Amino acid sequence: MIRHFLRPQFLGFLAVGASAALLNWLARLMLSRWLPFAWAVALAYVLGMAAAFALNSRFVFPTSNKPRQAQARSFVLVNLLFFPAVWLASLAIQHWLGHVGVAHHSEELAHALALAVPMFATFLIYKFHTFGGKP
Repeated sequence: MIRHFLRPQFLGFLAVGASAALLNWLARLMLSRWLPFAWAVALAYVLGMAAAFALNSRFVFPTSNKPRQAQARSFVLVNLLFFPAVWLASLAIQHWLGHVGVAHHSEELAHALALAVPMFATFLIYKFHTFGGKP
């Protein structure tokens, strides 16, 4: 299984994921001006997910034979299944940072760290199910 992480495709996935995560993170910063942290994380996740799908389908898995609608449906389902982990990790990390005395930029740091939580699992699911396999 580790061989799948030692290929250029995974590096592309990391670059795409970092770009989508940056968009997600920046969107959360903007949304936090008007919304509580938990809601801002949730809405930013949707924006990041849309960007991640567009970038992954174009640059990481461009040879997929699956119809775009099937790819999108599977991609959204996978990301919705992982959303609770990212959301809860954001809240837990923020709480922990406050507990250990890190008050300055705790929301930004907590959200950034939580975005990395599903990285390895989602790559394999995308590779073999969302964009791979039979249509």
